Amino acid sequence: MTVAEFSQRMSDLFAKVPRFRDIAVSGEITGFRPSTNAIYFDLKDQGAQGGALLSCFLRLDRLPQGVELADGLAVVARGEIINYGPRSRYSLTVREIAATGLGLLFIEFQALKERLQREGLFNDDRKRALPRFPRAVAVVSTREGKGIDDFMREIEKRAPFVRVRLFDTRVQGMGAERDIAAAINRADASGADLIVLGRGGGSYEDLFTFNREEVVRAIVAARTPVLTAIGHSADIHLADFAADERANTPSLAVERVLSGWLKATEWLPKMNERLAHAAQRRLDVAARDVESRSRNIDTAIARRLSGLQGSVVQRERVLVALDPRARLAGRAAAIAARSEQLQASVAALLHRLQTQLSMRGERLPERIAGLASRKRSLLDLRTAALRAGDPHGPLERGYAMVLREGVVVRNATQLRVGDEVRARFGRGAARARIERIEREEGEV
Repeated sequence: MTVAEFSQRMSDLFAKVPRFRDIAVSGEITGFRPSTNAIYFDLKDQGAQGGALLSCFLRLDRLPQGVELADGLAVVARGEIINYGPRSRYSLTVREIAATGLGLLFIEFQALKERLQREGLFNDDRKRALPRFPRAVAVVSTREGKGIDDFMREIEKRAPFVRVRLFDTRVQGMGAERDIAAAINRADASGADLIVLGRGGGSYEDLFTFNREEVVRAIVAARTPVLTAIGHSADIHLADFAADERANTPSLAVERVLSGWLKATEWLPKMNERLAHAAQRRLDVAARDVESRSRNIDTAIARRLSGLQGSVVQRERVLVALDPRARLAGRAAAIAARSEQLQASVAALLHRLQTQLSMRGERLPERIAGLASRKRSLLDLRTAALRAGDPHGPLERGYAMVLREGVVVRNATQLRVGDEVRARFGRGAARARIERIEREEGEV
Protein backbone atom coordinates (compact mmCIF):
# COMPACT_ATOMS: atom_id res chain seq x y z
CA MET A 1 0.00 0.00 0.00
CA THR A 2 1.04 3.62 -0.37
CA VAL A 3 1.95 5.87 2.54
CA ALA A 4 -1.38 7.69 2.20
CA GLU A 5 -3.28 4.37 2.25
CA PHE A 6 -1.35 3.25 5.35
CA SER A 7 -2.11 6.53 7.11
CA GLN A 8 -5.82 6.17 6.26
CA ARG A 9 -5.84 2.59 7.60
CA MET A 10 -4.35 3.87 10.89
CA SER A 11 -7.00 6.62 11.15
CA ASP A 12 -9.75 4.03 10.58
CA LEU A 13 -8.20 1.77 13.23
CA PHE A 14 -8.16 4.53 15.88
CA ALA A 15 -11.75 5.47 15.01
CA LYS A 16 -13.05 1.87 15.26
CA VAL A 17 -11.47 0.96 18.61
CA PRO A 18 -13.61 2.46 21.44
CA ARG A 19 -10.71 2.36 23.89
CA PHE A 20 -8.78 4.92 21.84
CA ARG A 21 -11.68 7.40 21.97
CA ASP A 22 -11.51 7.67 25.78
CA ILE A 23 -8.07 6.80 27.13
CA ALA A 24 -6.11 8.12 30.13
CA VAL A 25 -2.32 8.35 29.92
CA SER A 26 0.03 9.26 32.81
CA GLY A 27 3.39 10.85 32.31
CA GLU A 28 5.60 13.91 32.73
CA ILE A 29 5.13 17.03 30.60
CA THR A 30 8.01 17.94 28.31
CA GLY A 31 8.30 20.28 25.32
CA PHE A 32 5.57 22.58 26.70
CA ARG A 33 4.48 25.01 23.89
CA PRO A 34 1.54 27.40 24.57
CA SER A 35 -0.14 29.20 21.66
CA THR A 36 -3.04 31.64 21.27
CA ASN A 37 -5.91 29.17 21.54
CA ALA A 38 -4.30 25.90 22.63
CA ILE A 39 -1.42 24.25 24.42
CA TYR A 40 0.88 21.69 22.81
CA PHE A 41 3.13 19.38 24.80
CA ASP A 42 4.54 15.84 24.90
CA LEU A 43 4.13 13.19 27.59
CA LYS A 44 7.05 10.98 28.61
CA ASP A 45 7.54 8.40 31.36
CA GLN A 46 8.48 10.09 34.67
CA GLY A 47 12.22 10.37 35.19
CA ALA A 48 13.03 8.94 31.73
CA GLN A 49 15.87 10.59 29.84
CA GLY A 50 14.70 9.29 26.46
CA GLY A 51 12.20 6.85 25.03
CA ALA A 52 8.77 7.24 23.51
CA LEU A 53 6.88 10.55 23.50
CA LEU A 54 3.15 11.07 23.09
CA SER A 55 2.15 14.33 21.39
CA CYS A 56 -0.77 16.09 23.12
CA PHE A 57 -3.13 18.93 22.23
CA LEU A 58 -5.28 20.83 24.78
CA ARG A 59 -7.67 23.70 24.08
CA LEU A 60 -7.36 26.64 26.49
CA ASP A 61 -11.05 26.45 27.42
CA ARG A 62 -10.42 22.94 28.84
CA LEU A 63 -7.48 24.03 31.03
CA PRO A 64 -8.35 23.17 34.68
CA GLN A 65 -8.39 25.91 37.32
CA GLY A 66 -5.54 26.05 39.85
CA VAL A 67 -3.09 23.94 37.81
CA GLU A 68 -0.13 25.62 36.12
CA LEU A 69 1.16 23.34 33.39
CA ALA A 70 4.92 23.35 32.83
CA ASP A 71 7.79 21.04 31.93
CA GLY A 72 8.43 18.49 34.67
CA LEU A 73 4.84 18.37 35.96
CA ALA A 74 3.47 14.82 36.39
CA VAL A 75 -0.10 14.56 35.08
CA VAL A 76 -2.84 12.21 33.94
CA ALA A 77 -4.28 13.30 30.57
CA ARG A 78 -7.60 11.87 29.31
CA GLY A 79 -8.83 12.21 25.75
CA GLU A 80 -8.99 10.69 22.28
CA ILE A 81 -6.20 9.25 20.12
CA ILE A 82 -6.31 10.62 16.59
CA ASN A 83 -4.10 10.16 13.55
CA TYR A 84 -3.16 13.24 11.51
CA GLY A 85 -3.37 11.94 7.94
CA PRO A 86 -1.06 14.31 6.02
CA ARG A 87 1.85 13.57 8.36
CA SER A 88 0.77 10.12 9.50
CA ARG A 89 1.30 11.04 13.16
CA TYR A 90 -0.93 10.09 16.05
CA SER A 91 -1.54 12.33 19.05
CA LEU A 92 -3.82 12.66 22.09
CA THR A 93 -6.54 15.32 21.98
CA VAL A 94 -6.85 16.09 25.70
CA ARG A 95 -10.27 16.74 27.27
CA GLU A 96 -9.24 16.53 30.95
CA ILE A 97 -5.89 16.89 32.71
CA ALA A 98 -4.90 16.69 36.40
CA ALA A 99 -1.64 16.85 38.35
CA THR A 100 -0.65 13.72 40.30
CA GLY A 101 2.21 12.34 42.35
CA LEU A 102 5.28 14.45 41.65
CA GLY A 103 2.96 16.99 40.10
CA LEU A 104 1.63 17.83 43.55
CA LEU A 105 5.19 18.42 44.74
CA PHE A 106 5.73 20.69 41.76
CA ILE A 107 2.60 22.69 42.65
CA GLU A 108 3.86 23.00 46.24
CA PHE A 109 7.24 24.09 44.89
CA GLN A 110 5.69 26.82 42.70
CA ALA A 111 3.46 28.15 45.49
CA LEU A 112 6.31 28.39 48.02
CA LYS A 113 8.63 29.91 45.43
CA GLU A 114 6.16 32.69 44.63
CA ARG A 115 5.54 33.45 48.34
CA LEU A 116 9.23 33.61 49.25
CA GLN A 117 9.96 35.62 46.13
CA ARG A 118 7.41 38.22 47.19
CA GLU A 119 9.25 38.48 50.51
CA GLY A 120 12.45 39.33 48.61
CA LEU A 121 14.42 36.26 49.77
CA PHE A 122 15.64 35.56 46.23
CA ASN A 123 16.57 39.15 45.32
CA ASP A 124 20.07 39.62 43.91
CA ASP A 125 20.66 42.80 45.92
CA ARG A 126 20.73 40.84 49.22
CA LYS A 127 23.31 38.34 47.97
CA ARG A 128 27.00 38.64 48.81
CA ALA A 129 30.17 37.92 46.86
CA LEU A 130 32.00 34.75 47.85
CA PRO A 131 35.45 35.25 49.49
CA ARG A 132 38.30 35.24 46.95
CA PHE A 133 40.74 33.41 49.24
CA PRO A 134 38.80 31.25 51.73
CA ARG A 135 41.00 29.59 54.37
CA ALA A 136 38.19 27.74 56.21
CA VAL A 137 35.24 26.06 54.42
CA ALA A 138 32.24 24.52 56.23
CA VAL A 139 30.51 21.72 54.28
CA VAL A 140 26.89 20.94 55.18
CA SER A 141 26.07 17.48 53.83
CA THR A 142 26.05 13.80 54.72
CA ARG A 143 29.35 12.01 55.20
CA GLU A 144 27.85 9.10 53.22
CA GLY A 145 27.51 11.15 50.01
CA LYS A 146 29.95 10.30 47.22
CA GLY A 147 29.64 13.72 45.58
CA ILE A 148 30.68 15.58 48.73
CA ASP A 149 33.45 13.02 49.35
CA ASP A 150 34.84 13.86 45.90
CA PHE A 151 34.53 17.59 46.71
CA MET A 152 36.56 17.29 49.91
CA ARG A 153 39.16 15.04 48.27
CA GLU A 154 39.70 17.57 45.45
CA ILE A 155 40.08 20.45 47.93
CA GLU A 156 42.68 18.45 49.88
CA LYS A 157 44.53 17.51 46.71
CA ARG A 158 44.63 20.94 45.08
CA ALA A 159 44.73 23.27 48.13
CA PRO A 160 45.76 21.41 51.32
CA PHE A 161 46.18 24.76 53.13
CA VAL A 162 42.38 25.31 52.98
CA ARG A 163 40.70 23.80 56.08
CA VAL A 164 37.48 21.89 55.31
CA ARG A 165 35.10 20.87 58.11
CA LEU A 166 32.09 18.62 57.51
CA PHE A 167 28.84 19.30 59.39
CA ASP A 168 27.18 15.92 58.97
CA THR A 169 23.39 15.91 58.51
CA ARG A 170 20.62 13.95 56.85
CA VAL A 171 19.84 15.27 53.38
CA GLN A 172 16.63 13.39 52.61
CA GLY A 173 13.68 11.83 54.36
CA MET A 174 10.98 13.16 56.66
CA GLY A 175 12.23 16.02 58.85
CA ALA A 176 15.59 16.26 57.04
CA GLU A 177 14.95 19.95 56.31
CA ARG A 178 15.13 20.74 60.06
CA ASP A 179 18.43 18.85 60.37
CA ILE A 180 19.87 20.74 57.40
CA ALA A 181 18.77 24.11 58.82
CA ALA A 182 20.38 23.24 62.18
CA ALA A 183 23.63 22.19 60.44
CA ILE A 184 23.70 25.49 58.52
CA ASN A 185 23.32 27.38 61.81
CA ARG A 186 26.24 25.41 63.34
CA ALA A 187 28.38 26.01 60.28
CA ASP A 188 27.57 29.74 60.39
CA ALA A 189 28.73 29.91 64.02
CA SER A 190 31.98 28.00 63.34
CA GLY A 191 33.88 31.00 62.01
CA ALA A 192 34.24 29.58 58.49
CA ASP A 193 34.80 31.92 55.55
CA LEU A 194 32.34 30.02 53.31
CA ILE A 195 29.52 27.49 53.68
CA VAL A 196 29.03 24.85 50.95
CA LEU A 197 25.59 23.18 51.04
CA GLY A 198 25.44 20.16 48.79
CA ARG A 199 24.83 16.54 47.97
CA GLY A 200 25.08 14.26 44.95
CA GLY A 201 22.29 13.51 42.52
CA GLY A 202 19.03 11.78 43.29
CA SER A 203 15.38 11.53 42.38
CA TYR A 204 13.05 14.51 42.43
CA GLU A 205 11.53 13.32 45.72
CA ASP A 206 14.97 12.77 47.32
CA LEU A 207 16.13 16.27 46.40
CA PHE A 208 12.86 17.96 47.38
CA THR A 209 14.20 18.52 50.92
CA PHE A 210 16.16 21.45 49.46
CA ASN A 211 12.85 23.06 48.41
CA ARG A 212 11.62 23.34 52.01
CA GLU A 213 11.06 26.69 53.68
CA GLU A 214 13.24 25.84 56.72
CA VAL A 215 16.30 25.35 54.51
CA VAL A 216 15.69 28.56 52.54
CA ARG A 217 15.31 30.70 55.67
CA ALA A 218 18.44 29.20 57.28
CA ILE A 219 20.45 30.14 54.18
CA VAL A 220 19.08 33.69 54.16
CA ALA A 221 19.75 34.14 57.91
CA ALA A 222 23.37 32.95 57.70
CA ARG A 223 26.01 35.67 58.10
CA THR A 224 28.51 33.52 56.18
CA PRO A 225 28.24 33.44 52.34
CA VAL A 226 26.58 30.23 51.09
CA LEU A 227 27.42 28.27 47.92
CA THR A 228 25.02 25.47 46.91
CA ALA A 229 26.05 22.38 44.93
CA ILE A 230 23.00 20.12 44.85
CA GLY A 231 22.37 17.27 42.42
CA HIS A 232 23.06 17.72 38.73
CA SER A 233 23.20 20.81 36.49
CA ALA A 234 19.52 20.44 35.51
CA ASP A 235 18.30 20.38 39.14
CA ILE A 236 17.23 23.83 40.43
CA HIS A 237 15.96 24.16 43.99
CA LEU A 238 14.69 26.95 46.21
CA ALA A 239 17.94 26.64 48.18
CA ASP A 240 19.77 27.58 44.97
CA PHE A 241 17.61 30.71 44.57
CA ALA A 242 18.36 31.76 48.18
CA ALA A 243 22.11 31.01 48.12
CA ASP A 244 24.67 33.69 47.31
CA GLU A 245 25.90 31.52 44.42
CA ARG A 246 25.10 28.11 42.90
CA ALA A 247 27.42 25.51 41.39
CA ASN A 248 25.88 22.99 39.02
CA THR A 249 27.54 20.02 40.77
CA PRO A 250 29.78 19.40 43.81
CA SER A 251 32.73 18.90 41.44
CA LEU A 252 32.21 22.35 39.88
CA ALA A 253 31.93 23.81 43.39
CA VAL A 254 35.62 22.94 43.86
CA GLU A 255 36.55 25.22 40.96
CA ARG A 256 34.45 28.05 42.41
CA VAL A 257 35.85 27.73 45.94
CA LEU A 258 39.48 27.65 44.73
CA SER A 259 39.13 30.13 41.85
CA GLY A 260 40.88 32.95 43.73
CA TRP A 261 43.78 30.73 44.86
CA LEU A 262 44.21 29.23 41.39
CA LYS A 263 44.31 32.67 39.76
CA ALA A 264 46.81 33.88 42.39
CA THR A 265 49.28 31.12 41.46
CA GLU A 266 49.20 32.48 37.89
CA TRP A 267 49.15 36.14 38.93
CA LEU A 268 51.93 36.29 41.55
CA PRO A 269 54.92 35.49 39.24
CA LYS A 270 53.64 38.07 36.76
CA MET A 271 53.27 40.65 39.55
CA ASN A 272 56.83 40.02 40.73
CA GLU A 273 58.06 40.58 37.20
CA ARG A 274 56.01 43.77 36.93
CA LEU A 275 57.46 45.05 40.24
CA ALA A 276 61.00 44.44 38.98
CA HIS A 277 60.25 46.29 35.72
CA ALA A 278 58.60 49.15 37.64
CA ALA A 279 61.63 49.52 39.93
CA GLN A 280 63.96 49.62 36.94
CA ARG A 281 61.80 52.26 35.25
CA ARG A 282 61.87 54.40 38.41
CA LEU A 283 65.66 54.15 38.51
CA ASP A 284 65.93 55.12 34.85
CA VAL A 285 63.63 58.10 35.34
CA ALA A 286 65.60 59.26 38.41
CA ALA A 287 68.90 59.03 36.50
CA ARG A 288 67.48 61.03 33.58
CA ASP A 289 66.10 63.63 36.01
CA VAL A 290 69.51 64.12 37.66
CA GLU A 291 71.19 64.45 34.27
CA SER A 292 68.58 66.97 33.11
CA ARG A 293 68.91 69.05 36.31
CA SER A 294 72.71 69.11 35.92
CA ARG A 295 72.44 70.42 32.36
CA ASN A 296 69.93 73.06 33.44
CA ILE A 297 72.27 74.28 36.26
CA ASP A 298 75.22 74.56 33.86
CA THR A 299 73.09 76.52 31.41
CA ALA A 300 71.82 78.86 34.17
CA ILE A 301 75.39 79.55 35.41
CA ALA A 302 76.59 80.33 31.90
CA ARG A 303 73.68 82.72 31.30
CA ARG A 304 74.29 84.47 34.64
CA LEU A 305 78.01 84.94 33.97
CA SER A 306 77.35 86.18 30.48
CA GLY A 307 74.82 88.70 31.81
CA LEU A 308 77.17 90.00 34.52
CA GLN A 309 80.05 90.40 32.10
CA GLY A 310 77.84 92.29 29.67
CA SER A 311 76.69 94.59 32.49
CA VAL A 312 80.29 95.38 33.51
CA VAL A 313 81.32 96.16 29.94
CA GLN A 314 78.32 98.42 29.41
CA ARG A 315 78.97 100.35 32.64
CA GLU A 316 82.60 100.87 31.67
CA ARG A 317 81.55 102.30 28.33
CA VAL A 318 79.08 104.70 29.96
CA LEU A 319 81.66 105.93 32.46
CA VAL A 320 84.31 106.49 29.77
CA ALA A 321 81.84 108.44 27.64
CA LEU A 322 80.53 110.70 30.47
CA ASP A 323 83.41 111.30 32.93
CA PRO A 324 86.17 113.94 32.30
CA ARG A 325 89.76 112.84 32.16
CA ALA A 326 90.45 114.15 35.64
CA ARG A 327 88.10 111.62 37.24
CA LEU A 328 88.88 108.67 35.01
CA ALA A 329 91.36 107.26 37.48
CA GLY A 330 88.85 107.33 40.36
CA ARG A 331 86.13 105.87 38.18
CA ALA A 332 88.47 103.16 37.02
CA ALA A 333 89.17 102.25 40.65
CA ALA A 334 85.44 102.13 41.42
CA ILE A 335 84.84 100.01 38.34
CA ALA A 336 87.61 97.65 39.39
CA ALA A 337 86.12 97.34 42.87
CA ARG A 338 82.66 96.69 41.40
CA SER A 339 84.13 94.13 39.04
CA GLU A 340 85.78 92.34 41.97
CA GLN A 341 82.44 92.33 43.84
CA LEU A 342 80.64 90.92 40.83
CA GLN A 343 83.30 88.27 40.37
CA ALA A 344 83.02 87.33 44.07
CA SER A 345 79.19 87.16 43.76
CA VAL A 346 79.46 84.97 40.68
CA ALA A 347 82.00 82.73 42.43
CA ALA A 348 79.71 82.39 45.48
CA LEU A 349 76.71 81.58 43.25
CA LEU A 350 78.75 79.02 41.32
CA HIS A 351 79.93 77.47 44.61
CA ARG A 352 76.33 77.19 45.91
CA LEU A 353 75.12 75.61 42.67
CA GLN A 354 78.03 73.18 42.61
CA THR A 355 77.34 72.27 46.28
CA GLN A 356 73.64 71.62 45.54
CA LEU A 357 74.54 69.51 42.51
CA SER A 358 77.08 67.51 44.57
CA MET A 359 74.57 66.92 47.41
CA ARG A 360 71.89 65.72 44.99
CA GLY A 361 74.42 63.48 43.28
CA GLU A 362 75.44 61.99 46.64
CA ARG A 363 71.80 61.39 47.71
CA LEU A 364 70.80 59.81 44.39
CA PRO A 365 72.43 56.38 45.07
CA GLU A 366 70.87 56.40 48.57
CA ARG A 367 67.38 57.13 47.17
CA ILE A 368 67.84 54.49 44.47
CA ALA A 369 69.03 51.97 47.08
CA GLY A 370 66.05 52.78 49.33
CA LEU A 371 63.60 52.29 46.46
CA ALA A 372 65.23 48.98 45.52
CA SER A 373 65.15 47.88 49.21
CA ARG A 374 61.42 48.64 49.51
CA LYS A 375 60.66 46.68 46.33
CA ARG A 376 62.78 43.76 47.57
CA SER A 377 60.94 43.81 50.92
CA LEU A 378 57.58 43.71 49.13
CA LEU A 379 58.79 40.81 47.01
CA ASP A 380 60.08 38.99 50.15
CA LEU A 381 56.69 39.49 51.89
CA ARG A 382 54.79 37.99 48.97
CA THR A 383 57.29 35.11 48.73
CA ALA A 384 56.89 34.47 52.48
CA ALA A 385 53.07 34.45 52.07
CA LEU A 386 53.38 31.74 49.43
CA ARG A 387 55.77 29.73 51.58
CA ALA A 388 53.40 30.03 54.56
CA GLY A 389 50.77 28.20 52.52
CA ASP A 390 53.17 25.32 51.73
CA PRO A 391 51.56 22.22 53.29
CA HIS A 392 55.01 20.58 53.75
CA GLY A 393 56.26 23.38 56.01
CA PRO A 394 54.61 22.05 59.21
CA LEU A 395 55.90 18.55 58.37
CA GLU A 396 59.51 19.79 58.37
CA ARG A 397 58.90 21.26 61.86
CA GLY A 398 57.95 17.88 63.32
CA TYR A 399 54.23 17.62 62.64
CA ALA A 400 52.68 14.70 60.75
CA MET A 401 49.84 14.45 58.22
CA VAL A 402 47.45 11.48 58.75
CA LEU A 403 45.57 10.17 55.70
CA ARG A 404 42.85 7.53 55.40
CA GLU A 405 42.32 6.20 51.87
CA GLY A 406 44.20 9.22 50.52
CA VAL A 407 42.08 11.81 52.42
CA VAL A 408 43.58 13.99 55.17
CA VAL A 409 42.10 13.22 58.61
CA ARG A 410 41.27 16.53 60.31
CA ASN A 411 38.93 15.18 62.99
CA ALA A 412 38.94 11.96 65.00
CA THR A 413 35.28 11.47 64.08
CA GLN A 414 36.46 10.57 60.56
CA LEU A 415 38.11 7.40 61.90
CA ARG A 416 36.81 4.02 63.02
CA VAL A 417 38.57 1.40 65.13
CA GLY A 418 40.47 -0.90 62.81
CA ASP A 419 40.98 1.70 60.09
CA GLU A 420 44.37 1.65 58.39
CA VAL A 421 45.98 5.08 58.16
CA ARG A 422 49.16 6.49 56.61
CA ALA A 423 51.21 9.08 58.53
CA ARG A 424 53.37 11.34 56.36
CA PHE A 425 56.35 13.14 58.02
CA GLY A 426 58.83 15.71 56.79
CA ARG A 427 60.86 12.80 55.44
CA GLY A 428 59.19 9.46 54.79
CA ALA A 429 55.90 7.91 55.91
CA ALA A 430 54.54 5.09 58.08
CA ARG A 431 51.36 3.00 58.18
CA ALA A 432 49.33 2.30 61.33
CA ARG A 433 46.04 0.75 62.48
CA ILE A 434 43.57 2.59 64.74
CA GLU A 435 43.06 0.76 68.05
CA ARG A 436 41.24 3.41 70.05
CA ILE A 437 39.60 6.78 69.29
CA GLU A 438 39.63 9.52 71.90
CA ARG A 439 37.06 12.28 71.33
CA GLU A 440 37.17 15.72 72.89
CA GLU A 441 34.13 16.99 74.70
CA GLY A 442 31.81 18.98 72.41
CA GLU A 443 33.53 17.77 69.23
CA VAL A 444 31.18 17.24 66.21
